[in-house]
Amino acid sequence: MHVNTGKAPPSRLKLQYLRAVMVLDETHSLAKAADQLHVTRAALSKMLATLEDLLGVQLYERTASGMVPTKFGQTLARHARMILGNLRAAEDEIRDLLNEHRERLTVGALFTVMPQLLPQAIASIAKSHPRCVITVRESGSFGLAAGLHDGGFDLIVGRLVPEYFGSAVHLEPLFEEHLCAVCRRGHPLENVMALDWEQVAAYPWLLPPKESPVSYALQAQFLAEVVQGPAIVVEAFSIPLALGMLKTCDAVTILPSRVAHDEQARGNVSVLPLTLPSWPAPMGVAWRKGRPLSPLATAFVEALKRSAAAT
Repeated sequence: MHVNTGKAPPSRLKLQYLRAVMVLDETHSLAKAADQLHVTRAALSKMLATLEDLLGVQLYERTASGMVPTKFGQTLARHARMILGNLRAAEDEIRDLLNEHRERLTVGALFTVMPQLLPQAIASIAKSHPRCVITVRESGSFGLAAGLHDGGFDLIVGRLVPEYFGSAVHLEPLFEEHLCAVCRRGHPLENVMALDWEQVAAYPWLLPPKESPVSYALQAQFLAEVVQGPAIVVEAFSIPLALGMLKTCDAVTILPSRVAHDEQARGNVSVLPLTLPSWPAPMGVAWRKGRPLSPLATAFVEALKRSAAAT
């Protein structure tokens, strides 16, 4: 089907149009969006009509429940968020360079890399780039992929599930991550040698949220073992919360093998003899192909590689 791509080239897209699309995508309300943009509803409606005429597509459906984006509206909002995010990042970086000669990097990270891999890489960067600002935001696999596509992150460190990222993202594997089931010292299961899934299902579990590939794989394992999953499940991305729960109740959780064995050596947990499903996606670092890495980001990727090789 031939689609009319508009009466003017895409270069005619103005920043005010992109801001309007982004705010509409967040509010789904013409009135609320107009208030945030400090324009009248009539002016915003005219702006939206001009943009739709420019592109030759309908961006929103006006319904009783609000402004519902079409697939074209969703696509434009995603790119608008990325473009505006890149502009804000450029302004921040230039301001930092002018005022304090600082480089800036925003990193999205999976919770499992927080205790070891990330601190080691940051320590290395602190020596080679003594004047920099590194912002780290923790998220799950879906959130990391979305933040990378939207421009919220310069790069991410997490599980490289290809279908989450698509072809526009460069994936750099660092290591294969193995997970361990752990409990507190003195747990009723601590000294059970032939442990099965029915036994561990009798206790509370702390897992990543259900959209996480790890949580999905564990739930699939319970089904494969013909065992009903745990009656009590707490969903959270937090190693401190997991360790705290182990201290206060007979919960079971999973930790990266490196973290699990370190915590076991400190006397904080016991690693259970439970065979966990394998994870096909390695841990690694990813960034957008269309956005060259800054010198600081390039150095950070190299620091991550050294940290992964050393642990």
